[in-house]
Formats: sequence, C-alpha cells, structure tokens
Amino acid sequence: MKMSESDHQLYACLWELTLRCNLNCMHCGSAAGKARNKELSLDECYHIANQLLELGCKELTFIGGEIFLYPGWEKIARYMSDNGLIVNIMSNGYQIGEREIEQIKYAKLSNVGISIDGMETSHNMIRRRSDSFASIKKTFDLLNREQIPIGAVTCLLDFNFFELEELYAYLLNNNVELWQLQLANPMGNLADKRELILHPDKIPLITKFIHEKNKERRMLVVAADSIGYHDENETYIRGNRAPICFWEGCQAGLTSIFIDSIGNVKGCGALYSEVFIEGNLKEKTLREIWDNQDNFSYNRKFDVNLLTGKCNLCDMGNICKGGCRASNYFTTHSLYENAFCARNNPA
Repeated sequence: MKMSESDHQLYACLWELTLRCNLNCMHCGSAAGKARNKELSLDECYHIANQLLELGCKELTFIGGEIFLYPGWEKIARYMSDNGLIVNIMSNGYQIGEREIEQIKYAKLSNVGISIDGMETSHNMIRRRSDSFASIKKTFDLLNREQIPIGAVTCLLDFNFFELEELYAYLLNNNVELWQLQLANPMGNLADKRELILHPDKIPLITKFIHEKNKERRMLVVAADSIGYHDENETYIRGNRAPICFWEGCQAGLTSIFIDSIGNVKGCGALYSEVFIEGNLKEKTLREIWDNQDNFSYNRKFDVNLLTGKCNLCDMGNICKGGCRASNYFTTHSLYENAFCARNNPA
C-alpha cells in the first residue's frame, strides 16, 4: 500500500454527513440542527469515499447531526464495508424504526453506536425531550431483535457523573458490548455553561471505574481521548489496542481525520473552530490535503517545548504530548495544556 508523502498513515476517519438533527441537545459541540448550505451530495460522497480508500483508511464512523436524516447514507456505508473497512455509525437513537433497521442491515456495519447520557431524568434533560430515554430503549430492543452489535457513548457532565454505576447495569441489561466515556467540552451549546463541565478532580474516579468494569469482562469500557492520562489505570482504559495500550498523544492529522458535511477536513471532529480547517474536498483532493507538510501542524510539528502549565513540568510530556487537543483548546485555551489529566488531579 502506498504511503502518503507526509509519512503519516491515515487509519481512521470520522465523517459528518449532515448537520441536520431531530434534537437540540444541551451539550452538542456542533450546535447541530439545520443543514449547512451546500452539504455534500451523494455523488460527492462516493468521490470522497474513493479517496479514503486510496489513502488506505481502515476504520470509518459516520455521524451527524443525525445520520438517518441524510438520504443514501447506507449506500456509502455499504460501499465502504464492501471495500474492507470497519464501518459504524453514531446516532441519538431517537427515531430508529423498521426502515432504519433495514438500512443498518444493508450497510453491513460493525456496530451501531447510541448516545446515552445518563439515566432517564438526566438523559431527557440533556436531550431536551421527555421521551428521549424511552426512545433509546425501543432502539435497543430493535437492534437486539436483529442481533446487531450495540455500542454506547456517554458524555459526562458534572451532574450525570454519579449515575455511572446505574447506567453500566442498564447497558449490560440491554446487551451493549462497547461503552465509551467522554467529556463534554465548553463549546457549541455548552460554550457559555462552564459550570456544567465535569470537575477535574473526578477524572481519577473515572479511570478507576473503567479499570474495575473491564476486570469484570462483561462489557468493554473505554476512555475517550479526553480522559486520562498515565495514572495507575492507564493501561486498562484504552480498549484492546494491542500490543500497545496506553495514551501516546493526540492522533489528529497523524492517523485520523474528520470530514464535515460540506467537505471541510480537520484532524479531529471536536476541533470545531474554523482555524483548524486544513482544506475543502470540493477544492482539493484528500491526498493533497493529507500530504501538505504544513497541515495539521499542531501535531505534526509537535515539540515538547510547546507544552504549557503543569504539562510543561510533567515527566510524561514527551509521550502524552499534553492530552486531547480539543479539550485543551476549549478549556485552557492552549493546545498544549490539559486541565483533565488524572496525574495532575489526584482524587
């Protein structure tokens, strides 16, 4: 397989097919709702799909907005599945019925990821719909009926953190196989609600929780890139990334990219500021963007001397590289200083 001239091998892509959404969630980073002007057509999506294949992409996740509001999404997903990629989707699970189940089956997905942000009261408050939690239960039932593997993603705020044990039991009872925990960032709909952001002193409790649940071997629980880093639980919270299973720094623009619904390319989908757009696929090819030595410079040209704050003093700085760029950008306003490091926020 041809390596890109940048010497960085694209492995995973997160692709936002539409910004349309049927909910208006409290914590939505992209403030999704209405479609953007000139969202990618189905033909343009096929063209981009072929460019991902050319670059050797191995994993692809489709997100929104809400993925089911993009007509033909399942055709693109099936095309990529048939070409050997591991393909899945993320959905809010609010309006999945028989039609959507048939699309999922056609797409040959590795799993269906459902966003669930606490037990009923918390989830409905975050999703701003009184029937949202009940809708997820119906979605779980439909997926289980068809034996479709289920994943779950929970976005942690300061008030739903205390429901982790109860939520773990609920997900087990609904045959969820993979559960990812991630932090809400003060961006999008949460930009002016910093009081809701999880307090950093809870991070060691989260890594301990993930470690303990993985020891049970009943469900794979993983920490998203915004949680960690390098405390005593580190090698137990990153999933099954054999042979290495610890945080080695943000991979945005190194092994992963994000494509939004109008063709903008970024290193990470959580870097919502326009300053992180490296090019647009209506104007340039993905290879041109990926191979440009000046793109994704915040990671490709990383130097340990860029670290600030406590990260600058940390003996793991050359490995950790300051943690999650998106979390850093929106919480400390520095790409190289992390407020949620488990080592720097002991319980």
